[in-house]
Amino acid sequence: MLKLSDKPVIAKGERQHVYAHPDDPTLLVKVPQPGTFDADGHLPDAGWLTRRLRRATMYKGFLREFVAYLELKAEHQDPDARLPISAVHGTVQSDLGLGLVYERISDPDGSLPPSLKELMDSGRLEAWHVTALHTFFDTLIAHHVVVSNKNLKNIIFQTEGPGHGRFVWIDSFGCKQSIPLRKWSKRLNTRRLEDLRRLFVGRAEGALGRGSKA
Repeated sequence: MLKLSDKPVIAKGERQHVYAHPDDPTLLVKVPQPGTFDADGHLPDAGWLTRRLRRATMYKGFLREFVAYLELKAEHQDPDARLPISAVHGTVQSDLGLGLVYERISDPDGSLPPSLKELMDSGRLEAWHVTALHTFFDTLIAHHVVVSNKNLKNIIFQTEGPGHGRFVWIDSFGCKQSIPLRKWSKRLNTRRLEDLRRLFVGRAEGALGRGSKA
């Protein structure tokens, strides 16, 4: 069992806390925030029918991300393949509950990369980041990646050198539709991703226009 209760939270999601893996610096552990689930692993607002049809609704996001990564990795098994989503390694028991273990993506100095929102808000966004953002969405479309929401915090930018790097989707990927139409249809998923591209690129270009570096 991993002991995380005496470790600092290094990132927060809507319902999760993220910790550095205490035994492996290349990994992170995501656990539900305290008070967000009951003894059976259900979200507090999960209705009776949902509880009957689904087990442990608090962890449905974990399952969705693991399945999405497994399916994508099965199609790209080259060890050097660079996927547009973070690698998911499975689950681990911790003193804070069941955790999802996934890849720690780091900048060259070892720090956690900024999200797209952080780049925009801090004024560090440059024009070449927007070019990289287009490349990122091209990759998502080519790999038929299904994403679950439009949160600018869910993608991070990993710097790989001066004027060079890549975006990675780190949270809320995989299909959450009851009838997985976008998972079944690449055409429908491409349409959704193009809508997200316009939204994300539009906000990034707006940030540049407000005074980020050009």
